This record gives sequence, C-alpha cells and structure tokens, in this order.
Amino acid sequence: MRIASLGGLALCLIPLLSGCGETPYAPEVGEDAPLEGDIRLQPGLYRMQITIGGPQGGPTGSQFADDTTCLTAEDVAGGNRDMLLAMQGRGSCRFETYNLDGETLDAVMVCAGDGFQPETTARISGTVTPTATDLTMSVEGFGEGAGGVEMQVASERIGDCPADAE
Repeated sequence: MRIASLGGLALCLIPLLSGCGETPYAPEVGEDAPLEGDIRLQPGLYRMQITIGGPQGGPTGSQFADDTTCLTAEDVAGGNRDMLLAMQGRGSCRFETYNLDGETLDAVMVCAGDGFQPETTARISGTVTPTATDLTMSVEGFGEGAGGVEMQVASERIGDCPADAE
C-alpha cells in the first residue's frame, strides 16, 4: 500500500486551478475547536479517487487517480475549507463563496492569473462529512470557452494511518 502526502497527490490538481490563497483560520486553532460553517475531517488513512474530464462535449474521464493518503491531525485542523486552499499552494486563491448547508457544499474559488494563465474561477459542489468527501470542481474555459475542465474528487476514510506515516 502506498502512502502519499496530500500535497503530492494534489500536484496533478495545480495546473487546473493555479496557486491558491490565504487560510481563513488562525494556525493555533486546536483540533477540537468548533469550526464555524465548516466540517473537519477525521485524521486517518483515506482512499482518494480523482477523475479529470475535458471540456464539455470533449472526451471525459481522460485522467484518473486512485491513491491512499494519510491525513494527520495537523492536516485537518483548519477544516475542509482550509484543506482545499492548502491543496492549491496558498498563494493566490480565495473563496468568493463557501456555503456548507449540513453536508452539502457549494463554493466558488477564484485564483489569480500569472504570466502563463489567466485568472480562473472554479465552482466546487458536493458533499463533505467527517469521514468522506465527494466533490465536483468545474473550471470554465478561457476566452471563447475552450479548455474548460471538470474534476471529481472522492475520498473515504478507510482506517488509521500506519504508525510510520504520522
């Protein structure tokens, strides 16, 4: 069984949403502190499945990843919102909206452009629980709409992390 860090698995996501922004939570937030309007995943071993599709009308499911990753108490301390920002490198993204109604998430993440790509807007929707996520992330195409991408990320806690992984 291969254990990958969350950051390593997320490397395939970076070109889709570019680098992203500031954490909405203070770093000293403890793992037992309640999160206002968010869910904190339980630390442990997670199976993550990622499917990336091309533009609407184009080929779908063109890339697929099925991996396991160990999420530590530190990884999950800031909640799901903070984890989504952390996956993108915390440089230039922010949430325009982040609405969690029970376990249903509807959010819009905006990432600043750079010399290589324009500003991108991603709609993130799906379900988030303390032990699983099932999210769809859609990035609109640029210019005339070409190049849009849709990605599905599903994760499920499958047990505790191996002792040597924490």
